[in-house]
Amino acid sequence: MHKKIIFLIILIIFNTGCWNYNELNSLAITTAMAIDKKDDKYEVSILIANSRNKQSSSESGESQTVVYSALGDTIADAMKNIDLENPRQTYIGHLAALIISEEVAKEGLINVLDLLMRNSESTKRFFVAISKKNKAKDILKIVSPLESFPAQTIYTNIKTSSESQAVSVSVIYSDLIKTIMQKGIEPILPTIMVEGSEKEGSKNSNLEQSNPKGGLKLGTVAIFKKDKLIDYASKDESRGINLALNKIDAMIIKHKCKNNYIVAELGEVKSTISIDKKPTITIKASGDIIENNCDIDLTNYKEIDKIEKDIENQIKNLVKKGVGFIQDKKVDSIGIGNLLYKKNPNYFKKINNWNDFFSKLNIDIKVEANIDSKGSIKKSLKETLNGN
Repeated sequence: MHKKIIFLIILIIFNTGCWNYNELNSLAITTAMAIDKKDDKYEVSILIANSRNKQSSSESGESQTVVYSALGDTIADAMKNIDLENPRQTYIGHLAALIISEEVAKEGLINVLDLLMRNSESTKRFFVAISKKNKAKDILKIVSPLESFPAQTIYTNIKTSSESQAVSVSVIYSDLIKTIMQKGIEPILPTIMVEGSEKEGSKNSNLEQSNPKGGLKLGTVAIFKKDKLIDYASKDESRGINLALNKIDAMIIKHKCKNNYIVAELGEVKSTISIDKKPTITIKASGDIIENNCDIDLTNYKEIDKIEKDIENQIKNLVKKGVGFIQDKKVDSIGIGNLLYKKNPNYFKKINNWNDFFSKLNIDIKVEANIDSKGSIKKSLKETLNGN
């Protein structure tokens, strides 16, 4: 009797499996998704990474992806309609980027965000960006010689540009949800667009060009009030907003001297916002001189002090532009209201309209910059060659 029970237990163990298990070949692995509007309907587009069948060749330059699109009264309808055309079951567990059109963003992001929040397959760790000047689905079609998949191009562009250029910003889905749900802060998102020809950029021949005719480019920051897109910041305004939010890892600053420049790379930029006595943005930056085209002795501490003061003024002016822009738009994108809510929620609740209140705030900006390294030569190369 005991032997029969043991046998049955072993049989049960070896015959169990995942209830929702699917063979990889039956799944359409979606690496990027785009949401557009067309004729008052949602148009959903998905970029499939494993589109090639077993018989297709593996020649270099061959696109390994395909984009499926479908319309629907709702986003869920459109995604179901994609399955009518797509021979495999759509799987979004490896989603790397979500691109939302300007039209959809102006109407509001809630419908898009709600669907992906409820989807159990979604990892909630993908980047979100706004398609500026182009349809969102056109962003998915651009191929690059540097990456195997268009989704990887989008992902890499957002990640590296936000880290090194200071104009764009990287925002993952879960952080966007968190910001929208919080009090006293409004979300921002990066923008992305097609540079050059959309048609040529989507062709396989674009992979073989030394000078591609179409590519992707990150733009400036998109400003939101709650979940609705209201405007775009300029380059300087975007830098200022990112500086205030401590979202810049490195940036390049030029110091003018007569008809030329000294260039400094700030590798450490740290920003904090405090509301102890009055709203204050404090920024500390340090870096190295990476290019010297001026007749300046870099061993002279007075000259270095002038460069540091100029860098401080430039950073301060950028933050002033960024803060001034969002104050004019009456949106607290830097979260001063959120700090106040956490510190004194009862006082915050007494303020009838925080964004209006924020637009009138006098915000102090303090900047400290330090040049750590002047390079391996004291003078510019031009001075050295001329024997000065």
